[in-house]
Amino acid sequence: MFTLWLTVLRRGTVRSTHPTFVAIRYDFVGKKRAQAKIFFRSLLFSTGKRGRVVESLFLRVKEGSRTAEFSFWGRGDKDLIRGSGMFVPETGVVTNHHFNPVDSDLFFLFSGGAYSVELVAKISGRERLVSLWNITLEMPAGIFSSTSIARETAVFYSWSPEQRRYVPSVEARSGSVHAISDPQG
Repeated sequence: MFTLWLTVLRRGTVRSTHPTFVAIRYDFVGKKRAQAKIFFRSLLFSTGKRGRVVESLFLRVKEGSRTAEFSFWGRGDKDLIRGSGMFVPETGVVTNHHFNPVDSDLFFLFSGGAYSVELVAKISGRERLVSLWNITLEMPAGIFSSTSIARETAVFYSWSPEQRRYVPSVEARSGSVHAISDPQG
């Protein structure tokens, strides 16, 4: 009976690994103004043998008193497709996930400060949303401004297991890297 419950009846849920990198930049393609973008790569997996369907994913982004929903979801490794429904098996699915605010008229400026980024899933058959992870990223001051956003600039955050935090670096599409001085060390 236990085997029947474990393999057939137990639905399980969806989980995600914490991303080893996160990037923040702006998109300009076909838009009147720059649009904020957060992307990362992670593994989504099901805790049940039969897998689960994720209806949608979105990010809750908080900085100070500001909160924004980044619910325009795209996924893929080479070709970016709009996310809408995804089967997640027990063995998992690893891919890149890209998020923009759904309101393209709203300009979200990444100014210096601490940002809370939470990945949230709507799982088919469940009413409540599921928080998959919540991370804190420290945005260096002066990278982006409301009057000047460089098309090629991005802030990459790499997870340091030893330091147990995300370490930022500012990069340009040309491949040049601008190191960020580390106040901790």
